[in-house]
Amino acid sequence: MIKEILNKEVLEAFPKKNLAIRKSKKGDNMREKRINIFTLFVLVCLLAGFSFAAQENIRPIKNWLVLGPGPAPGNEDLILSAPHMNMNKLKPILGQKVLWSKNKNLTWRALEDLSFTSKKQSILYIAVYLESFRFLKGTFQLETGREDVGVEIYFDGKVLSGKKSGKTTTVPLELLNQKHLLLVKAILPAGANLKLIPSISMPKDFAGARLQASLVPDHRVSVANILNTIQVKRISLSPDGKLAVLSMAKTFEGSGDQEKWTEVISAQTGKTLYSTRGSGSLADIQWLKHSKSFSHVVQKEGKASIYIFNLNNYSQTPVLEGVNDFSEYWWSPDNSYLVYSKFHSEKNKKGYKLIKKISDRPQNSGGVSSMNIYFPKGGITHRISGKEKDFSNAVISPDSSTILLIGYKVDRKNRPYNLTYASTFSVGNFKTRELIKSNFVNDFYWSPDSRQILMLGGPSSFDGLGKNLTSHVIPNDYDVQAYIYDLATPGKPRAISKNFNPSIDGASWDWNLNQIFFNTTDKSEKSLYKYSVKKRTFTPIKSPVDSMGSMAFAARAGVALSWGSGAGNPHKLYRVNLASGRVSLLRDFNKEMFTRVKIGQVKPWDFKTPEGRNITGRIHYPVDFNPAQKYPCIVYYYGGTSPVGRSFGGRYPFNWYTAHGYIVYVLQPSGSIGFGQDISAEHVNDWGKITSREVIMGVEKLLAAHPYIDRKALGAMGASYGGFLTQYLSTQTDIFAAYISHAGISDITSYWGEGEWGYSYSGIATAGSFPWNRKDIYVGHSPLFMADRVSAPMLLLHGSIDNNVPPGESYQMFAALKLLGKEVSLVTFDNQYHFIMDYPKRIQWMKTIMAWWDKHLKKQPQYWQSLYPEDSPK
Repeated sequence: MIKEILNKEVLEAFPKKNLAIRKSKKGDNMREKRINIFTLFVLVCLLAGFSFAAQENIRPIKNWLVLGPGPAPGNEDLILSAPHMNMNKLKPILGQKVLWSKNKNLTWRALEDLSFTSKKQSILYIAVYLESFRFLKGTFQLETGREDVGVEIYFDGKVLSGKKSGKTTTVPLELLNQKHLLLVKAILPAGANLKLIPSISMPKDFAGARLQASLVPDHRVSVANILNTIQVKRISLSPDGKLAVLSMAKTFEGSGDQEKWTEVISAQTGKTLYSTRGSGSLADIQWLKHSKSFSHVVQKEGKASIYIFNLNNYSQTPVLEGVNDFSEYWWSPDNSYLVYSKFHSEKNKKGYKLIKKISDRPQNSGGVSSMNIYFPKGGITHRISGKEKDFSNAVISPDSSTILLIGYKVDRKNRPYNLTYASTFSVGNFKTRELIKSNFVNDFYWSPDSRQILMLGGPSSFDGLGKNLTSHVIPNDYDVQAYIYDLATPGKPRAISKNFNPSIDGASWDWNLNQIFFNTTDKSEKSLYKYSVKKRTFTPIKSPVDSMGSMAFAARAGVALSWGSGAGNPHKLYRVNLASGRVSLLRDFNKEMFTRVKIGQVKPWDFKTPEGRNITGRIHYPVDFNPAQKYPCIVYYYGGTSPVGRSFGGRYPFNWYTAHGYIVYVLQPSGSIGFGQDISAEHVNDWGKITSREVIMGVEKLLAAHPYIDRKALGAMGASYGGFLTQYLSTQTDIFAAYISHAGISDITSYWGEGEWGYSYSGIATAGSFPWNRKDIYVGHSPLFMADRVSAPMLLLHGSIDNNVPPGESYQMFAALKLLGKEVSLVTFDNQYHFIMDYPKRIQWMKTIMAWWDKHLKKQPQYWQSLYPEDSPK
């Protein structure tokens, strides 16, 4: 064997002519000896070098968590395959006890010497946490010293298939940039006396890569912390504010299966009083006036029934049964009647379709609604509005005397080409009276005395009554304002928020306090404000979190609940005392999940434009940030009509990006709502001009102020309008090393005509401008027509059935960049719309984003090549 190695290495090290053996002369023998001595010296050096390289490549793991050995009767194969512990949930901790059998506990302990003896057949677990700081591939090897030791190896809860050769088992490992759990399950035969020797080897591609072994599960933000948390999807608060019904959901790691359930909790302590977990969820929940019961909808064989759930005895009683085409329902505050809508649609089986209206373009369009009133005591139903009126929403007055019926339709003559119309219906005499028609009003709320209606709509509502701009400036009508409409003086509403900078998302007019509480978009935060109807003043309610989302208000108790979070603070359930303004934590459903999660800091960072305008932003830092190092940076923005919020996680989880070693800079260019009408109006007819300039300016100032950001490793990323802005930026600057555009618009004209909401969005964003009268916008600002200027590699991402921004927007930019010979990749996701929601596809989408950044900002292409080997160099 030595001779074979000698011959092989020597032959590879030297040309054959230098090793020619000539025996015809005496001097040749001496020369041969000298050559052999020299060759042997070279061989020793080579072998020493290879041995050293091999030692560098092999990484022994010294310390392990050990459980057992514990008794394991039965056949070895059956024991190996038996699910003794739930590997998907297992997170061993030093000192943690495990009840192994009725009278025996095993304890996870730390060992360096993995020598074991077993009198009887036993089961043993050894585990270690491996934290990688980049994508890695390697091989785990376990030497057992005996051939009769059964071994099963798990990595992040999944069993790995490998190769067993005598006393050694090897399995391949693929480590993402995160902490992993490596666990070995071994069956020790009776009378065994053995020593386990585990190690990991890495190929040359990953030489010098950092891999850290530890015995603690503390980790950076993972995919599970984003996608597999318990979520409160909907909150329904009892009228007296004492109880709440929560609609809950959780997606399970690995399988992607989703569980939905309903919980009744105390709104004072957060304690669960009743739960349907394990048996499904209740739908369309509404409380009854006495706060002792609520109603919900049960769908069966295409028909809907409404049941009353009594919390005193947990009984359920049907109140309305077997309704076809059921859509929604609303109880009167006195519970003497309920209103329900029916949606009437016919499936088109012809195979063709005549498109008569713009709203007919979607595949599932064409339905209309009717409204009905039902009196439970008599069991009588009356139709109060037919299909011709197409009312689809109802808001009932606090005194239960009047129903506000609301409908929505396309208006091709007036921007933004949608019309809201509302009529009052008197329950006493069944008479209907038209109230308003508006292209800009959308939401309605009754006053406690049933004499006024709070209406929410854009600044252009009521002939510009809510506008606070000069006459020639077109407002951004996504910047929602509030108006009080007095039924005694119809047609003369009062604008109450025109000088209030936050944009209004929703409202509740409190019955007892006679104050209006507004959910708002307040710069990048979701804030709650109190409006005094008497004093006409707004007062903020201070919150411990940045984003007060998914709020519910008690009708008669001055209490609200919110599913809130922050830029570095995971979601929790909060209770708001509306009278005092105190916000307190009610329940943390994910406390256990985040106990050992390390989240990087988030710090504000703003800059001023030459015009003196303040552009707000923030910087998300990696865990264990060190200002002496250089970091790649992802720049994220939306740039459209709304700011990038400060809620935790979401579709673009900045805390997960920083967990991969990136700094993330989030900025809010001009045009966003929540900053005041003068700022939001910049969005109208801009389409990238102002916003791109501010992004470039912000990045240049960011680099000047933060020397730890690597100016050669900057990436720009946005989605939807932000995807458009990404493509536009790529034609305006060379400051970025790579781009990612998700569902981005490349041609404003095709988006305007093909996107289901393109024309209506443009009715606000491009007010008064069309492809035929503003080619400077529709052509001049479309990235497709400037594709030859794209300055760096671009990744295009798109759902294959996106009906908001059709995938053709990415297809045509991809075609252009390919023909131009520029580096571009396009990844589409089958049967996904504007957002990638299917769990395994969402995982792949997230991995794709990170692999692209690793490839271009860290110069580490291996992750991308692993995901898309067909895109790798041949």
